[in-house]
Amino acid sequence: MSRRQDVAAFEELRACGEPPHEVDDLAGIVEELFRVEFPFLTVDSPYYQVTYRRYLASRWHGGDLRRAGVWAYFPWRRTAVHLPDETTFLRLRTARNRDLITHQEQQRYHAARVGVAGLSVGMSAVMTLVGTGGPGRLRIADPDTLALTNLNRVTASVCHLGMPKATICAERVWELNPFQHIDIFDSLSERTAEDFFGRGADSLDLLIEETDDLRMKAFARFAARSRKVPVVMATDNGDNVLVDVERYDLEPRRPLFHGAVDQARLHRLHRLSGHLTDAERVTLADALVGPGVTARMKLSLLQVGTRLVSWPQLGTAAGLAGAAVAYTARRILTGQPMPSGRYAVDLDAALDVGHHAPQAVAERERVDAEYAASMRTLFGSAP
Repeated sequence: MSRRQDVAAFEELRACGEPPHEVDDLAGIVEELFRVEFPFLTVDSPYYQVTYRRYLASRWHGGDLRRAGVWAYFPWRRTAVHLPDETTFLRLRTARNRDLITHQEQQRYHAARVGVAGLSVGMSAVMTLVGTGGPGRLRIADPDTLALTNLNRVTASVCHLGMPKATICAERVWELNPFQHIDIFDSLSERTAEDFFGRGADSLDLLIEETDDLRMKAFARFAARSRKVPVVMATDNGDNVLVDVERYDLEPRRPLFHGAVDQARLHRLHRLSGHLTDAERVTLADALVGPGVTARMKLSLLQVGTRLVSWPQLGTAAGLAGAAVAYTARRILTGQPMPSGRYAVDLDAALDVGHHAPQAVAERERVDAEYAASMRTLFGSAP
C-alpha cells in the first residue's frame, strides 16, 4: 500500500476493534540490502557502521524507516507486512540468484507472461517459478477444490480443504511476492481461452499444461499452437518425471504430443461430450506417456477403474516436476536453447545403485512385455 487512499484505509484498519497483526522487519531488510550493495564491507570492518549510517541517512528518509517502504496487507491472514518498494523488494529477493541467473536473464525472466493450467503439479511449478524471480505476470486455471487425497503432493494444509486450488495457489504466491500480478481462471476452456492466452503485447509467452483432463490437454495444445505459444508439461513417472517441450513458437506445424497420437483422433477427442471410459483414458494415457514408464506405474495403469480410482502420483515427483518445469521454462523465456522433445528426469537411474544391474534390466524388460500384452488383451491397440 503506497497510494494515499490505501494508506488511509490501512490506518482505519489499524484503528478498528481488531487491528491486523503487523510484521515489521524493515530494519533488517534494509541492512541486508546494504550488505548486498556493499559486499566488500564485512560486519567487523571499522568502516561498516559509519558507512551504514550514511547509507540510511541518504537513502532511507534519514534513517526514519517508519516513513519508508510500503505495507502489504493479507486479508486471509489479517496480517500486514512492512516491505521496501517493488523494485527494491525484487532486487533483494533475487540477490542470491546472481550470477547463476545473470542480471539480464533475471530481467527477461521476470518480464514474461506465463499461463499454468492444472494446479496439483502445476502449483509446484508456479511456486518454483516465482521463487526464482520468474514471470511477473501469471495466469492460473484449475476448476477443482483441494481434496484430502491431494495432500500427498500439493503443499497446502488441512485448513485449505474444500478451497479452490487456484485461490490457494494465488495466496501462496502473494505471500512470496506481494507485487505479483495474477489472473485467476476457473478453467482453461473455449469460454476462457481468449482471455487466458491474451492478445497482442499481452499474449502468453509460455503455457505450462498440467491438467488431468485428457480432452483439455488436447484443446490446450490446439489453442497454443494456433497462437504460436510454446507448451511445457511434466508427467509423473513414479518418483521420476517426464518433461515434454513443444515449441509451437518455433514449429507452428509441429504435431501435438510429438505425433504420439493420431492428430485426427485428437481433434475428435477435444470435441467429445460426456466422460471418457476407463479403457479410453488408459489407452490414451499410455499413448501420450509412451515408453520409459516405470514398472510400478505400468502395473498401476492396468488397475485403474478396478483396484485404483486413478493413476498414482507421489509428492517426490510433484516436487521434482516443479523444479524441472521451472528450469525448462526459464531456458525458453530467457532465449536459451530448449528444443522440442521429451526429457527424462530419472531419480531411479541416478540414485538406485541396482537400477542398471543385469537382473534389474531383465525384470523391467519382462514387465514391459507383460504390460504390452495386457494392454492389447484388455483394451486393444492404443489410439
